[in-house]
Amino acid sequence: MITKPLFRKNFLIFASIILVFVVVAIALSWILTSFERDRMFLRPAGMNRALLDAYDKDPFKALPLLNEFSRKNGLEKHDLINADGVSLTTGKKVLSSALTDDQMHALKKDLAISASPSETQRMPGPPPEVISVTNQEGVFLLSKFGGPRDKPPIGPIVTLTALIACIIISIGIALLYQFSKYQERSREALDVLNSLREGNLSARLPSRKFDELALLTNAFNEMAGDLENMVEQLRKADRTRRELLQDLAHDLRTPLASLRSFLETLQTANHQLSEEKRQEVLSLSFTEVEYFGKLVEDLLFLAQITEPKYSLGTETIRLDERIQEQITVFRQRYPRLQFDFQKTGDTFVLMGAPRLIDRMLRNAFENSSSFAKSKIRIELTQSGKDLQLQLIDDGPGFSEKGLLEFGHKKSSRTLVSESSDNKRISVGIGSVIMKEIAQLHGGLLRASNQVEDGKVLGAKVSFSFTKS
Repeated sequence: MITKPLFRKNFLIFASIILVFVVVAIALSWILTSFERDRMFLRPAGMNRALLDAYDKDPFKALPLLNEFSRKNGLEKHDLINADGVSLTTGKKVLSSALTDDQMHALKKDLAISASPSETQRMPGPPPEVISVTNQEGVFLLSKFGGPRDKPPIGPIVTLTALIACIIISIGIALLYQFSKYQERSREALDVLNSLREGNLSARLPSRKFDELALLTNAFNEMAGDLENMVEQLRKADRTRRELLQDLAHDLRTPLASLRSFLETLQTANHQLSEEKRQEVLSLSFTEVEYFGKLVEDLLFLAQITEPKYSLGTETIRLDERIQEQITVFRQRYPRLQFDFQKTGDTFVLMGAPRLIDRMLRNAFENSSSFAKSKIRIELTQSGKDLQLQLIDDGPGFSEKGLLEFGHKKSSRTLVSESSDNKRISVGIGSVIMKEIAQLHGGLLRASNQVEDGKVLGAKVSFSFTKS
């Protein structure tokens, strides 16, 4: 395939090869046509006299010898004429008209004149007729230059043939050079593919200036980059799954061990326990079952949101309406808390999966409501294509360890008070779920403390999104 970048890159090489072969073609045609140079049209009249003088000073004696020479070499016959255009050898009129005064004047200046309509006429038509002076006054030599009509000169044919052949050869050599470059690039591509096959995912094809394969090279490098990113994400996901499995093994072992201990206590010492103690053991058993059920539910949901079907959202979500729905629910669950919702901006639209966004908001409200003392402030801000959601509570804030673990699986469970009479178990992966959902929607999750004069006034959980 010949492309514009190919000629831009190798223009000097192609031009040099073609120029060299054009020069060779011209030189070759000059050498070949030199063998018939005696048939070429010569203007100087002195050459005609020199031909006659070479045979005899008397033009009438020299003419037969000159014609014999012309016959042997395949040239036209010469003749001697007078000013009236009549042949002095046959007595026939050979010119259509007598020589004019201007022609006679030119002949006196020792110049040859043309008796044909065009000096450059070569084929078809008769050869050009040239008149020149001789040694005798009033006797002129009539010469016809050029071979017979059935034997055209080979000069133009040789020149044209040599030019065509040399141009074809030069283009062939140039293309052969270019295809050798293609072969070199193919070897480079094979080396890169072998490197990728061996595990070196950073291997790339070198990109060159004015490369005719630049588009293909860039597309291949982009594909290799996407492959490297995909493998890296799979490695990270695999690493995260292994860590979660380790935490899961620990978290499952704890409630199962507790349940077994409680059941053994009821089995072996049931009659020895008071009713109050028996109810306490049953309450602790139900607490462990609740923890176990919530742990399985969250882990199952966390596994589901990493599936490809959740990677891209296709629905339009009004984030302010979803937040208002969660506020209505949590006002009923936490009547002692005040929820203050503030909006800044015009549109709060986000493309995504409504089920996931609802779960993210529920976890965020659950986290803030569990630790708030009296008030939660929700701020939703839209600036251009950026959306930011902040939940700020007036609770004790995050500990230093809590900030480090936020968004990661905790190593232990936490007992959180909702009221004086009700307690719930924090499994420890709620922030992990929020982080995963935010990332699936192209967002970020941050946690920090509200600090004023060195005093912690509460915790802040922030979500940042870019609208599609």
